Amino acid sequence: MGTSDAPEPEASTAVDASKDAPRSRFASARRWLVEIGVVVGLYLALTAYQERHLLGTHSAAPSFDLVTLDGARVSLESLRGKRVALHFWAMWCGVCRREEGALNAVEKTLDRDEAVYAVVADSDDVEKVRDYVAREHIDYPVLLGNGDVLAAYHVEAFPTTYYLDGTGRIGSHTVGMATRYSIRARLGMLPH
Repeated sequence: MGTSDAPEPEASTAVDASKDAPRSRFASARRWLVEIGVVVGLYLALTAYQERHLLGTHSAAPSFDLVTLDGARVSLESLRGKRVALHFWAMWCGVCRREEGALNAVEKTLDRDEAVYAVVADSDDVEKVRDYVAREHIDYPVLLGNGDVLAAYHVEAFPTTYYLDGTGRIGSHTVGMATRYSIRARLGMLPH
């Protein structure tokens, strides 16, 4: 019974595999980071494209004088001293509908120096807007918008939200759906 001619397993293969494991994890992590970077880059590029025509931050917000569904008048001047989310929307907008819960949640947590006002773009039929607001359980005040205010704020897509500081200057703006956390954060970062 001599020695076996069968090849013995090579120890170097096991060692090579253990050396490749960290390289493989590093390559996987690097690929993952690149993919996240691409997604973030695309998001930022899309956001910049959507907001390209909006009014500049730190500029004075255009004056307005609009009516609520209850007939009360609300003007930019009447909001001085408050941080305001001025939300432009339309009843036909599916994204706006999905954002209603976030705005309701923010409305319930506002400080006395904060406000949310939604400016409805398609306000030709006030009863239709009232029915929509009741059916959708919208708790925040709705202002009846018009073409002049939409043009003054450069609103071309819905939803568009401007965040105004206590002096009536534009702190930031968004186009598209926002979460209640991002709305709260943007309001909270504005100076009084």
